[in-house]
This record gives sequence, C-alpha cells and structure tokens, in this order.
Amino acid sequence: MSGKPEGHTEDLVRVETQIAARESLQVTKASWGDFFRHYRKRKNFLLLLGTAGSWFCLDVAFYGLSLNNATILQVIGYSTKNTHNVYQFLYNTAVGNIIIVLAGAVPGYWVSVATIDTLGRKTIQLGGFIILTILFIVMGFAYFHISSSGLLAIYVLAQFFFNFGPNTTTFVVPGEVFPTRYRSTSHGISAASGKIGSIIGQGAIAPLRTRGGTKANPAPWQDHVLEIYALFMLIGCGTTLLIPETKRKTLEELTGEDDYTTTYRESPTVEARD
Repeated sequence: MSGKPEGHTEDLVRVETQIAARESLQVTKASWGDFFRHYRKRKNFLLLLGTAGSWFCLDVAFYGLSLNNATILQVIGYSTKNTHNVYQFLYNTAVGNIIIVLAGAVPGYWVSVATIDTLGRKTIQLGGFIILTILFIVMGFAYFHISSSGLLAIYVLAQFFFNFGPNTTTFVVPGEVFPTRYRSTSHGISAASGKIGSIIGQGAIAPLRTRGGTKANPAPWQDHVLEIYALFMLIGCGTTLLIPETKRKTLEELTGEDDYTTTYRESPTVEARD
C-alpha cells in the first residue's frame, strides 16, 4: 500500500489526463489572417458557401413572394383596393395577413420544431427547397390559367414549406457548423447573404412583373417572375448539399473541436506515483 488517501489514484489520473489534453489541444487565436486562411481551405469555403448560398436563395423568393399578398388578400375577401379610409385599409391588411400566416407559416414552424431533431436540419431544408421548386414551377407556368382558390391553396402551401423548410433551418445550421472562434462571424455572413437576396428579390426581380404592363394587364410578367423564383429554389437544393447533417451532434463534434474528449477517452491509465 502506498499510504495515500483513497481516491488519490483516480484524481492523479484525471489531472494528468487533463494536462495532456490541454497540451494536445491547440486552438488558433482568432484573427483576420487566420479567418482567411481557414476559408481558403476548400472544405471550409464550401461549407460557408452552403449556408450563405442557401439563405440567399431562400430570401430572394421568400421576400419577393410577399409582393403577391394583395392578390391573395383579395381572394380571401380582405382586398385593400376599394377601401374607403385608412382604418379599413389597415384592418384588411392586418386581418388578411394574420389569416395567411396562421394557415401556412405558423403550422410550418411547429412541424419544424417537432421534427428538426428526428428528420434533421438538412433533410428538412432539402425537402423544403424541392417542394418549393415544384410549387413555384406550377404557379409560374399556370399563373394565368389557375383559379383564385387554386392560387390561394398553392400560396398557403408555399408558406407552410418555407417554414417547414429553409426559412427555419437556414438560421439554425450556421449556428452549429462553424468553429467557435468564427461562428458568429460566419453566421453573420450567411445572414447578410440572405438580406442581399431579399433586396434582389424585391428590388430587382419583383419589379419585372409590371414590365410591359397595361391597365387591363398590369403584371404581364408575373408568371416569369415566379419561374425565376423556382430557379432560385432549385439552386437552393444544390447549396443545401454542401452542408452536413447536424442533428443530435454536439458543437464540438460538428466543428472538430472535440480533441479533449477524444484524448480523455483514449488516454491510457496512468499509474499512481508514490
């Protein structure tokens, strides 16, 4: 017997393992130089491209489609065209949009919350982009032939799959896949890409719908605009393939920063010293 208190051996093993782990775990200090070196690696760059590109493609269509709200409000009886005063205008706008949100967007979010750790982020995002591509193709090529009730149904489905899809996952995934020292910066770049997409969607693409418009047909290019949105949803499918599945994984596992855990698990037992 060594005469040392009981439990001393285990404490010594733990301390020496922690020391070895700290020595083996070398985390580079965050700097702009290291940031650019990090993203010069093809794997890291493609990951950032996947998150930023997906957010960009989503927001082009998500914010551009909102310009169609007037048409949808008219279908459900809350048109703002013939309102007689500001109160009626605001009332119709508020109530009509609440109905649309409760019919599609809110249920989509709740389904995402319920399934995001079972189906997975990547599966939900890819599935959402695929279905949105189909919906926009249908709306685009059949816009002038589809009934108002049919347009309403497709619009509500689009709102559902925006939220049970990329509108939920595009801000979740960037908060999980990047290394700690650049997580907030990379998430910010991804979010900024989305806002650029929203500007393009509303400022550059959506105005095309009135190209060549007349009093009888004020938006002759509306179908082509929806077809353009379908193209962006298809591109979103491609950028989604660049991101990993993150469900039920720790941040350390996802970013490769679990060296300490690995070292602790694999370290051989150290004999106690007298």
